[in-house]
Amino acid sequence: MNDKFYPMNSAEILDQVLDVYKRSFLKQIALSVIFYIMLFAVIYLLLFAGLIAGAAMAFAAFLPGAGSSISSGGIIFIAVLIILFLLALSMYMALRTTGNALITKQTFLDEHCDLGKVIKSALKKVWMATSAVIANAIVMIPGIIGLSAVVYVFVRVLIWFDDIGAGYWPFVITTILLILFVLGFFVVYTTLTMLSIPAAIFEGKWFFAALKRGFLLARFDFAKLMGIVTVWFLAVLALSSSVEIIFGLGSSLLMFFIPAETAMFMYLGMMGIRMLFTTAVSVVVAPLSGIFYTMIYINQRFKYEGLDVELNLNACKEIGR
Repeated sequence: MNDKFYPMNSAEILDQVLDVYKRSFLKQIALSVIFYIMLFAVIYLLLFAGLIAGAAMAFAAFLPGAGSSISSGGIIFIAVLIILFLLALSMYMALRTTGNALITKQTFLDEHCDLGKVIKSALKKVWMATSAVIANAIVMIPGIIGLSAVVYVFVRVLIWFDDIGAGYWPFVITTILLILFVLGFFVVYTTLTMLSIPAAIFEGKWFFAALKRGFLLARFDFAKLMGIVTVWFLAVLALSSSVEIIFGLGSSLLMFFIPAETAMFMYLGMMGIRMLFTTAVSVVVAPLSGIFYTMIYINQRFKYEGLDVELNLNACKEIGR
């Protein structure tokens, strides 16, 4: 019987997230790098196709009678490219989260984790996970429209404060309220949808069935999960911001001591280094979300579906053999 298989409180969930991340660090990073390379390959392929098609349409525009057919064809082609780009991003998110979730589950259950098998399994399950990502995006559309309307009202209020000369504090209070509202929106949305991808991966759910399954698991502890998600958002934001600030301070100090005649060349070099650094930070931080969502999913099943009992019974049977 494994002493980890029991319903955990918030602090224990976060402890397990960090423990799983530490124990599977190299595999998680390797997986992120592999999927990043695949994403960039697809993006560059789409860009190359766009350049070729753009050159062909530019050449065809000089042919007699081309006119409106070239314009309509160009619009359709650009729309197709945008759709393919969004699909590539959705599949990347699904692939990465699927791989993170599979590694997390195997690490948490103390099972042997083979990275090659994880990648193969992630590629098989990617369409289910992508369908959950698309369903989440569709559900988000009304929320984004509503959020945009609220942001517009806040901006109009700020403009009104400026017109009447309201002073400093109304601006500060209104801005803080706006930030809290936007943060609250994303916390609620994440709490509603975060378990849909694990449900798609581990239970074979598709589209809105995955979304419904994730919501049914989250609804019992919705307020508590919102609190955990808020703490998680702030922790990841603080981690990412701290690393970015350290890099920014380091590059600023370096630029301060560089002669003016070489500063421009150094600045361009620093921009390239910054892009690489940002990508590296993303590779390191990205697996944490997949681990977090998977641990929440497992814990909800521990609490309300007796998954911990099932796992402990299976462990006892293995010992009995």
